[in-house]
Amino acid sequence: MSDEFDDAIDALPSAAGASTRRDRRRAARLIGRLYGSANLALRTRLVACLVRPLSPLGLAAIGAGAFTILLSPRGGAISVAVADVARFSKDQIAELARFVEQVSPEALAQVAAMVSDNPIGAGTFTASVALLLALELRGAASRRVRRGARQAVGT
Repeated sequence: MSDEFDDAIDALPSAAGASTRRDRRRAARLIGRLYGSANLALRTRLVACLVRPLSPLGLAAIGAGAFTILLSPRGGAISVAVADVARFSKDQIAELARFVEQVSPEALAQVAAMVSDNPIGAGTFTASVALLLALELRGAASRRVRRGARQAVGT
């Protein structure tokens, strides 16, 4: 008796796909570290920048619903308060960053630019992480462009 899955082939992930996933994890981890080393005011701005492109439903889906405290009880508008931001761990922020990168990669670049343009509240470590994040995002963007050019030539 034939099974519908007899013809299925277990495809190995391509090297390009693996490196893309690694790049995403690296940028998200850097944002988590940036959050962990920042003061409360900078954390608030960082979270506000990350949640800006998200809908209320998207916000509720991240971090086991940890970010739903940012939703207003009336209308579902997103507001970021200093007291709320103190509750998030750097791992939750890294998960938020991974999700945001899928929705709006430009938001991660805005986070790096926000810290480098206005370093108030950023210590040496925080500034170093922001620089690494900017370099990582620039490298990831150039890799996406090269990959798109190769795919265009191949078609």
